[in-house]
Amino acid sequence: MICTNRDRAPLTSPMRLTLLRTAAVLALSNPGGPAVATAQTDPVSAAGNSSARLDSLVGHALEVNPSIHAASRRVDAARARIGPAGALPDPMLSAGIMNLPVSDPGFDDFMTMLTVGLGQRLPYPGKRSLAQRTAGLEVQAAEARVDGVRLAVEEEVRKAYYELAALDHALEVLERNQGLLVNLIAVAESRYSVGTGGQEDILQAQVEAARLAEAAVTLTEARRSVLARLNAVLNRAGDTPVDAARVPERIARAAIAGDPSGIRFTSERLGARVADSPLPALGVLQARAVVTSPEVRAHVAAIAAQEASVELARKAHLPDVNVSGQYGQRFDRSDMVSLMISVPLPVRRRDRQDQQVAEAEAELAAMQAEHHAMVNRLDARVAEAYTVLERERARLALFVRAIIPQGRAALESAAAAYQVGRADFQTLLDNQATLYDYERAYFRSLSDFASSLAELERLVGAEVLP
Repeated sequence: MICTNRDRAPLTSPMRLTLLRTAAVLALSNPGGPAVATAQTDPVSAAGNSSARLDSLVGHALEVNPSIHAASRRVDAARARIGPAGALPDPMLSAGIMNLPVSDPGFDDFMTMLTVGLGQRLPYPGKRSLAQRTAGLEVQAAEARVDGVRLAVEEEVRKAYYELAALDHALEVLERNQGLLVNLIAVAESRYSVGTGGQEDILQAQVEAARLAEAAVTLTEARRSVLARLNAVLNRAGDTPVDAARVPERIARAAIAGDPSGIRFTSERLGARVADSPLPALGVLQARAVVTSPEVRAHVAAIAAQEASVELARKAHLPDVNVSGQYGQRFDRSDMVSLMISVPLPVRRRDRQDQQVAEAEAELAAMQAEHHAMVNRLDARVAEAYTVLERERARLALFVRAIIPQGRAALESAAAAYQVGRADFQTLLDNQATLYDYERAYFRSLSDFASSLAELERLVGAEVLP
């Protein structure tokens, strides 16, 4: 039911009206009060022991993650192939009857004998060592892939953790704004009861409170989803709690200086980067990535293995020697010994061995071309991650230097104007909602900086910050 002015509770005294108005002014305009209570924009203010907590999660993931175990077992499998690749083929044992007459079977013929033989194939010199070298290089490639999987798992853990940090900060900001709205509703009801405000102010505040409740549901469910993703990498139950996630101090200080007054831009042009970047030069990172990236190292080892395969294919037409010995036992006659050496004749070399060489060389050329493409993609991905880092540094600087302070000032101004009737209640709510969005965007930007740093370190294959 909508009340009219006549339904409002009457004032008992002028003192009550004065007290109500004083409380409203204090609640809405006091910089230390709830009306302008904002998220702490010092990224280290609540970091606490987040670095140790995150390192513990990363260490746990590296120990138990199934993908790492699978990659490690493939290294074991590749290592087990080295010995067989260089070993001699198994010897051949034979036994039988030789020169048994067809028309009059028996052992009376002087040529009939029982035989036992042993044969061995001896590969052409150099083939075994090349095969063993190829297998050894495949082990190096597999080991590099393990390093790549480890870095990918670490990146997954860090990104999920930083996403949790952004959501936790957003929920904290939301709770503070919810407390503000409770005060605003109380103030609006007080003004309405004394005839200085309308019922629509109360309704607007309640709508805003409902909007924050809806945002809380969205953020809470998003946190559950991210937590499940993090726990999946950690190989544990999806609802295992991770409380109070924070971006570590070392990363936060790299993202934004502790003293906002010390923030400088490289120029006064729009779009200029923040000066004094903690990151190495882009060219340095790109050159380092080509050397240390596990993906590149694995491909380099694979190319070396293919080069050995090409050499082996070029030796395929060189004959392997088959050596065999045979002992024959004859009845009532002396036994006999036979020795044979045989080699294959490469009469189909053009159709067989030469095509194998062509195949191996074409595969090598393809892998070399892929390597150039891989390096180009890596350079581009490093540059992209680097650009995101610098972009977030600039955004954070603008948030700290201008956007959030101006948002606070606008809210305080709207609160003061509302008290003297120069601004309506919706303007006050809009300014508070805008400041809330700024604060959430600030912590989202900090999380994006940390996530991009994790991606860059995976690409480079080493830590980036000094």
